[in-house]
Amino acid sequence: MLRRQLVKIRTPSRRQLPSRRQLATVAEVQSQSSFDVVVCGAGVAGISCAHYLSRMQGASVLLIDERPPLSLTSSLSTECYRSFFPGSPPMAAFMARSIDLLEERADECDNAFNLSRRGYWFLSATEEGAARHRLAAADTGLAAIGGAHVLMEAGHGLRYRPDTPYRSAANSQKHESAAALLFSGRETIREYTSSLPTFLAPDACSLLVANRAGWMSAQEMGMHLLSRVRISLGVMPYPGLRKGI
Repeated sequence: MLRRQLVKIRTPSRRQLPSRRQLATVAEVQSQSSFDVVVCGAGVAGISCAHYLSRMQGASVLLIDERPPLSLTSSLSTECYRSFFPGSPPMAAFMARSIDLLEERADECDNAFNLSRRGYWFLSATEEGAARHRLAAADTGLAAIGGAHVLMEAGHGLRYRPDTPYRSAANSQKHESAAALLFSGRETIREYTSSLPTFLAPDACSLLVANRAGWMSAQEMGMHLLSRVRISLGVMPYPGLRKGI
């Protein structure tokens, strides 16, 4: 790995410094004359990059930003995720791996960033919409991430649970690994949604559920990664402005 010399960092004014224990002091930065990697930008992407470079490659990393961590676009994120991308096997595989990493991080912090597994729902009350659901469920690209399970009759035993653990997409092991579930027919759908207040149109005839999907707190996840790299992995997050490397 190339080693680069840090030559200039402009110190921000006192009012620019965030009061976070995870940040390095000026003295700490100046005491280390060089770093393997300098990451500019302490948003979710920058913090994640610093975390994995240090954790997996053993790199010494300086993370710099003129703003407090996670305070620009990262504070406005949608915070939803899914591995369901019919027609795009590379994207599906990329997101499946990303979710693996999210689950590992959730495991190590007792799910401090509230990773959920509530799924995405696609409903239709028309045969045209049901046909689109069937086409999506039959996509060959889904096979690599668990495929789609099709349920066409009541008696399947599945119930939607808003408290579903993030590592379990359904309360039946048979369907946990599926990328998607397709419920075909009104009674089949009604059985799955029976735990919810009545809000579905009575003529809904097809329900496609993206199984490995949900939401989380990106801010909390970012702060978890930031605390880990600061405390145990040798990354220095520093509130400065890069002038030259």
